[in-house]
Amino acid sequence: MGDRTAELVARNDATFREANEHIAERADAHGVDGLIPFICECAEESCKEIVRLTSAEYEHVRSDGAHFLNAHGHVAAAGPHAHVVEEHDRYTIVQKVGHAGEIVRELDPRDS
Repeated sequence: MGDRTAELVARNDATFREANEHIAERADAHGVDGLIPFICECAEESCKEIVRLTSAEYEHVRSDGAHFLNAHGHVAAAGPHAHVVEEHDRYTIVQKVGHAGEIVRELDPRDS
């Protein structure tokens, strides 16, 4: 998989991350406590998996611009452009690497 695939993986994941940023903002604005439904941020364009995290858990995922929230087993869609960094009961944290990692850091809305 070349740089074009890395770019597609990165941009798809960044799109899901942006949607989750809005979910987190709205949950915080409304004082939502407990588990919040987030969208899996995997590289599979058709994925509609919902992963429930607390606000603190999502902030932990977002503490690194190359980390993404995935449902269990969804890292495979990213091929060589990601690897698992943490496994939790309800979700997995993956890190984009190489060219995909560079792109997602550039696209991180918290880094602008």
